[in-house]
Amino acid sequence: MTVFNEASNEASNEASNEASNEASGAASRLAGALARSVGGPVLRPDDTGFADELASFQLALRHRPDLVVGARDTADVRAAVRLAGEYGVPLTVHSTGHGMGLAADSGIVLTVRRLNGVVVDPVERTARVEGGATWGEVAAAAAPHGLVPPGGSMAGVGAVGYTFGGGIGLLGRSDGWAADLVRSFTVVTEGGEERRVDERDSERFARLRGTGPLPGEVVTSMTIGLLPEGTLQGGGLTFDIGASDAEGDPGVLHAFREWTAGVPDELTSTLRVMAFPDGDFLPPPLRGRRIARVAIALRGTAEDAGRLVAPLRKAAETIEDTLAPMAYTDAARVHDEPDTPGPYIGENVLIDTLDPTALETLARSNGHPMVIMNIRHLGGALARPPVVPDTVRGRDARYLVAAVSLVDPEVSVTDPAATHEQASPAWALEPFVPARVGVSPGFSVGPRGKN
Repeated sequence: MTVFNEASNEASNEASNEASNEASGAASRLAGALARSVGGPVLRPDDTGFADELASFQLALRHRPDLVVGARDTADVRAAVRLAGEYGVPLTVHSTGHGMGLAADSGIVLTVRRLNGVVVDPVERTARVEGGATWGEVAAAAAPHGLVPPGGSMAGVGAVGYTFGGGIGLLGRSDGWAADLVRSFTVVTEGGEERRVDERDSERFARLRGTGPLPGEVVTSMTIGLLPEGTLQGGGLTFDIGASDAEGDPGVLHAFREWTAGVPDELTSTLRVMAFPDGDFLPPPLRGRRIARVAIALRGTAEDAGRLVAPLRKAAETIEDTLAPMAYTDAARVHDEPDTPGPYIGENVLIDTLDPTALETLARSNGHPMVIMNIRHLGGALARPPVVPDTVRGRDARYLVAAVSLVDPEVSVTDPAATHEQASPAWALEPFVPARVGVSPGFSVGPRGKN
């Protein structure tokens, strides 16, 4: 048994500080070696551009490294990884898009946003996507060939990091998990070696497609299959279900549950519920109102969309209805999510049934107006077993329920554990927990504790 007391805590803190100081000194000595070996910028905290290099969509976490290295190409990645190992300095990869796992308190942060090349092979219907490219960049490269990637609801999400959690695409029920379409990865290992990882390296390939890289591994590119563009119908139906400070009407939520029980695989949808504050900064229809919005993406014709969505339109009067034909490059309008950085915490549960009582609790809950709830309809192609084994979680789930809450960034970057304890939206998921079959790593975001 280990006994923790004040003296042991002080000793532990002293040891931690000594280790941190030692790592910082090594990083300082490493700066010169990196500057001679890397083509991209090598920046210290006092250098101009240091903060900009570390900019992130997630503002609830902040890197505080001794050095930041902006990789210009794969050679820079290999050099940074190799030298970090030689000098005994920890290295953290800062990916493109929204993903940010844990904030680095020391060592090196390697940014890969400059590695954003996309090469489309229209014959093989694949794209070679570098580690810093976003789904918007992949979609733009694929569009001239009549092809689309299995991207998500926002164009600014990093394509490679998205696949580590499996990747629930805009048309996931029709197209399956993004990880299902990955042909190979290029990985720089802890020793700075570059290797191709595909189904012949079955264990590592399965881990990357669902769980992600281990510490020390850097994925510099992937080759992924593309899909025919087809005809896309997309948009959202928005309903006012009551005042934010009162119990909401669960009717639309029950209608969503009944409706998703019978829609075909070609249709993918998400129900969002949010209570808005009564603020002048909001449009009048949203001020002080509890809103339910159903985001819809369909492979099919406008006539198909009208027929399939009719039950929802009959359930209640909409305050906005944007469902219409659209190009895939405009697909961000389906979920209509904010594209500006913000500080937030996100938790989720994968469930095998949508309990009516849980929906009523969601519609009528009070006291937390800035928690955003999203219920994604899974199943369809997302439920099919993979052709090549992977580590994706959620094939046995019918829905994914995710809760997001805003936090104070000045508090969250100094005390992540306290922020998570005070602002975590996990309370909003409690009514859905009895039906839980798992958790999706791709929808768990934000501070969880001290590093």
